[in-house]
Amino acid sequence: MASKFGVSANPNKANHTLGKNKVVIVAIQNFNDYICGPNLIPQRKVAGKWVTIKTNSPNLLNPAEKQYDEFDIKGSLDNKKGTYRFRVDVERYDKHGNHVETVGTFYTNEFYVK
Repeated sequence: MASKFGVSANPNKANHTLGKNKVVIVAIQNFNDYICGPNLIPQRKVAGKWVTIKTNSPNLLNPAEKQYDEFDIKGSLDNKKGTYRFRVDVERYDKHGNHVETVGTFYTNEFYVK
């Protein structure tokens, strides 16, 4: 379970199959007492190094709120087999939904597209 800075983000399963699974579902939750949430940025392991995929999904969560975010395998992950994870930038927002600061960064567990 990946959690840090009062936010958790976890893919719902470790193995996905091209053609069978259309999306990767990520459970996200804010444990802070202020509006905060994960900005999910997918990464793929290429030749032993993590390469960032140029897409992201910011999520504004109220205190104690839990949601699910989805990443389309074909559109967001380039429909490629491999080992993936999400870089999670924890973002803090004011009561109007304006970005205040990036609190920190952590990474989810690896998941696979076969």
